[in-house]
Amino acid sequence: MVKQFSYSQALLAIAIALLALSLFKFTMHVPAIISAIEKTTKTVDLVSPKVDDIVNEVALVRVEVSKVRKLVAQQTPVILSQVEASLPVVQQVVVESEYYSRQLPALLNQIANIEQQVEKLQTSMPAILKRVDAVVKTTNNTTEEVARWRPHSTRYLEEIELSREYIPNYLSRIENTVVDAKTIGSEASSGLVSGFFKGVISLPFEVVSGLTGIVDADSRSAKYLTAQDVALMQEKVVALLNDSNQTKAAWQNVKSGNRGTIIKGKKTTRNKQQCLMVIFNNHFGNDKETLKELMCINDKGLWKVS
Repeated sequence: MVKQFSYSQALLAIAIALLALSLFKFTMHVPAIISAIEKTTKTVDLVSPKVDDIVNEVALVRVEVSKVRKLVAQQTPVILSQVEASLPVVQQVVVESEYYSRQLPALLNQIANIEQQVEKLQTSMPAILKRVDAVVKTTNNTTEEVARWRPHSTRYLEEIELSREYIPNYLSRIENTVVDAKTIGSEASSGLVSGFFKGVISLPFEVVSGLTGIVDADSRSAKYLTAQDVALMQEKVVALLNDSNQTKAAWQNVKSGNRGTIIKGKKTTRNKQQCLMVIFNNHFGNDKETLKELMCINDKGLWKVS
């Protein structure tokens, strides 16, 4: 019994000693704890004036949050309706996506075929380039030929423009020649004048013989004008003299390159015959000449050089 008591006392003494040691160690930390408490107190003192501001800010935040909640509550039905309206579109997109996904294998096959064709084209490119070079060379040669012919084409265009100018006169001449019965005779007794339209136009022998003097034998026109030029002049003179509304006529021979104009002058009377002064402006080559002839109409209605 005595031994048990002594063990208990020993254990109690040890416990007390440990407690005393713990208290001693705690007392060693008390100054640091007090210092930390003082610092915390100072910090609380610094923060405490701002607590009211923080509370006010929190109240403002609560107000804004309530506004946001109201706005969300208002916008949520609209958003949900828009989402519901978008669902068919989304479903359509999904259906189309599935369709295109099914088409992808065929598209990939086509791409593969195109790649093969591109490879073949790349293989044949040297031959194509040779052909292109040949075409370019031919084009250059053609361009040179065109350049050589360009000066001549200008002249041809000028002749075409002159022909266009004289075509209406030729047509009116043909019509007047056909309509005027006085100037049509039998082919057996007529002089044939080459026409530009509808074959050959026939003038009576009397008309042709009466107009042979429109070109003086001693003039330069007689030297440079061709028989076809003179025939064209004769036709123009007949049409001009038989048309009271016409005061001027023009002629041109594309083959010879010669051309001219015929102008009605002053009216006069000679030997009881009505006469007109006719002016011939003849162009041949780079030269030109003006001739004046007095032409009178006889009792048969035929014009002759007086």
